[in-house]
Amino acid sequence: MTHSIMPGHHRAHEGPGPVARGTHLPAGERARWTWAVPVTGGIALGLFAIFLAGHNGYTAGAAVVIGVVAGLIAMAAGYALLRERNTMITEVRAAAFGALFGGSMGFLHSLSGGTVLRSAGIGVLTALGMGVASYYVFYWHEHRADM
Repeated sequence: MTHSIMPGHHRAHEGPGPVARGTHLPAGERARWTWAVPVTGGIALGLFAIFLAGHNGYTAGAAVVIGVVAGLIAMAAGYALLRERNTMITEVRAAAFGALFGGSMGFLHSLSGGTVLRSAGIGVLTALGMGVASYYVFYWHEHRADM
């Protein structure tokens, strides 16, 4: 038995995404976590942004506005990403998850008082880490039948 990412003879996957082409998830199950995960992540990001902004020189009103806007943007991007995940190939999907995570982490670091260059560096490094981890998970799930 070989690991799924080891070189060798693998059966071709029918299409992009973890769900084989022609197979559909039940609408109720799909809808629940497709919106619940981005909402939870957006709320967490928004609350943390409010906390960081409030403790680093922003007024209470400005901190709340920054947190609400950041949370809503993260929710919308996460929802769109999860909703359209089956239309993307593995590499693009992993890059999209990495970009969303890295952008969020870079933004939060900038709110904590970091310089633009350091915040951008942290965003890029965390995006690369999430992209690689996402690619590994997606590839593993798509090719586990080959094992």
